Amino acid sequence: MDRLNSMAEVRIKDIDEQEIDTILAEDIDFEGHLTFKKPLMIKGKFKGEIKSTSTLHIGEKAFVEATTEAAIVSSKGTHKGDIVGHSRVELFSTAQVEGDISTPDFVVESGCKFNGFCNMGGVPRKPSQQPAAAQQSAPRPAPQAAIQPAPQAAAPHAAPQQHQGSPQAPQASPPPQNQQHNQQQSQQKPGAPSTGSGGPQK
Repeated sequence: MDRLNSMAEVRIKDIDEQEIDTILAEDIDFEGHLTFKKPLMIKGKFKGEIKSTSTLHIGEKAFVEATTEAAIVSSKGTHKGDIVGHSRVELFSTAQVEGDISTPDFVVESGCKFNGFCNMGGVPRKPSQQPAAAQQSAPRPAPQAAIQPAPQAAAPHAAPQQHQGSPQAPQASPPPQNQQHNQQQSQQKPGAPSTGSGGPQK
């Protein structure tokens, strides 16, 4: 029974503030990008982005609204945003987290509030993997380019049809010209004997 009780009550080892190199006091309200290589504690308000290869401590009265990435994230206060802990993420009983957590080791005390998804399979997907979807969508315009040459090829076929229609028009014009010449010759033939016959009548 004692073993079951000890397993149910998880206690996270608290750290002495004297062991922390940098502490942002409660009256500090900071916004921007925060990077550090040694343990750091936030007691005030911070908004932006946090990247570190060390440990981040969030005080009980602290309010952090950021995307956080560190080796160890140990929180007693409020954190809004995704958290990536490459080694471990610790949530004390007073902690409140709204966001997704990715870490191989997740330690939670009873009483904390966590709303989000937890991924313990390793480091989450990097943004560099997103252009792969854009590469798949790139070949889609290719069939459209293949359709455009089709109407251009139809234009040369339409041109000879106009040339074929033009020679037919002059073929219809010669017959009326020949008929006019024949009519003129027929009018001259009967006129010749009439002039010759007029002499003897006189």
